[in-house]
Amino acid sequence: MLVSMIQVLVPVLFVLLLGYFAGRKREFDTVQVAGINELTLNFALPASLFVGIVDIPRATLLQDGGFVLAVVAALIGIYLIALIVGGVVLRLNSSAAALFALGAGFPGTPFFGPAVLGGLFGQSSALAVASTAIVANLILVPLSVVILEAAAAGQGSRRRSAASVAAVAVPVGTGSTDPVTIPDYSSRQPAMSAVVVRSLSTAVKRPYVWAPVIGLVLVLSGVQVPSLIDAMLNLIGQTTSGLSLFVSGLMLAAYSVKLNAAVAINAALKSLVLPVLMFVLVVLLGVHGPLIREAVVAAALPSAVIVPMLAAQYKTYQSEAGSSMVLTIVLMMVVVPIFFLIIH
Repeated sequence: MLVSMIQVLVPVLFVLLLGYFAGRKREFDTVQVAGINELTLNFALPASLFVGIVDIPRATLLQDGGFVLAVVAALIGIYLIALIVGGVVLRLNSSAAALFALGAGFPGTPFFGPAVLGGLFGQSSALAVASTAIVANLILVPLSVVILEAAAAGQGSRRRSAASVAAVAVPVGTGSTDPVTIPDYSSRQPAMSAVVVRSLSTAVKRPYVWAPVIGLVLVLSGVQVPSLIDAMLNLIGQTTSGLSLFVSGLMLAAYSVKLNAAVAINAALKSLVLPVLMFVLVVLLGVHGPLIREAVVAAALPSAVIVPMLAAQYKTYQSEAGSSMVLTIVLMMVVVPIFFLIIH
């Protein structure tokens, strides 16, 4: 098992470092990195998730309701815990607390899941990647945007006079790798209901959110996807792991680590507390076999890159968000093997 773990994580580290050094040398400008990001998230990843879901037998999916429920409970649970810790213990303002909570509760499965989970568990891991991404993007991100927008509206009532919507320019040294496009509402004060609707609409439109949902519906409906379509999508889907890790490396090059209490606690919640909570929930909900490991390893993946992107957009918690993401990537190389080896 240790050998298989090394065979998965060493290539992951290699591609991450390759992207990192390319970013440090500025081999790719903002437009190029955005293009790689779009290719990964709008084409390769959706194809990979769709194929992975439709290849899972219908009987297996019907037995995995406890697994999905555990993912939902774990991500929402740790988000709420982190929101309280950020606001009450660390005394962060509401915007920073929302980003702190999102960093703790949103594993970066769109970027790291296909490489790490796919390498360890094969195509069956598509359910873990898809369920985590769907829950986070349909619940955690919109909730965070609502909190961020409420804080921005409160500040804007005192200092903003412009009525037009400002374009978002994400200041990343090597380019933007935001896995979810979030509209910039910060120059106006829409009703919170409008923010919720727009955020959900944006999330639902992302291909890597709706593609696995369609695959799930087809499997549960007993519809057999033709092998030719499976092969066509699998050809582009196979590029997901390398592209996503390389883009993550480019992202890393844009941040320097700043270690403080907020960063350390956030990394601990994300890399240690969330996997333990996930383990407890899957056991309580009667999940058996490899799915236990898949759930825990998925929870131990680094924070999603959406967190520093939102921090840059709303101009708050920026250094801490980037530092937390970097630190959780470093911790992944330690905690993933530990959880993988101790959980049977």
